[in-house]
Amino acid sequence: MQSIKMYAVFKGAASAMDVSYFVLWYKLNGADGYLVWTSAVEDGVLIDLAGRVPGFASEADLRRHAHDLGLELVDEEPTVHELDCVLAWIDDAGNTTVDCDKLLAAWNLFDDVSRSVGGSYDADKAATQGLYMKLFYGGDTANSVCRPEDETVYCPAWSDEERAVLRSTLRAGFSMFVNALMPVPARRR
Repeated sequence: MQSIKMYAVFKGAASAMDVSYFVLWYKLNGADGYLVWTSAVEDGVLIDLAGRVPGFASEADLRRHAHDLGLELVDEEPTVHELDCVLAWIDDAGNTTVDCDKLLAAWNLFDDVSRSVGGSYDADKAATQGLYMKLFYGGDTANSVCRPEDETVYCPAWSDEERAVLRSTLRAGFSMFVNALMPVPARRR
């Protein structure tokens, strides 16, 4: 099978040497999926020459493909992006509980994919920046890393309108994400 030529978006990076490559793991529709996430001046994902995001059904397939492209992946255990949970939350308008960490991870993934494919996810930052910040500071990472020990844990309160905007923004992200994905068939070893 012929290897697909790939390139990554290197916004602001002087060269491909300024980019780090990571395995990004997500769960969607009950299945595991993997992408190559890139970190440089701006984060993104690996895209093909047509501007699509190659998606892999296994980490081993992703690693073989990265090797074929001469990409050195950072040796780090990937954390799963629970997209099924996020989609279930979006579809359940009656659910008033906001899991800041899961929603923030999805938001950031969609933002990185959109930036890489030239999309316009979250184009109206004036309307969403406050919500993004509530997700960020309401999550476990910010509360355990950024919060001074003498301050109480930040648990944001969400209005119906804010949850509706969150759902709408994340739904647009899902649409962009699934349209940008290009499944790469598994290869024989």
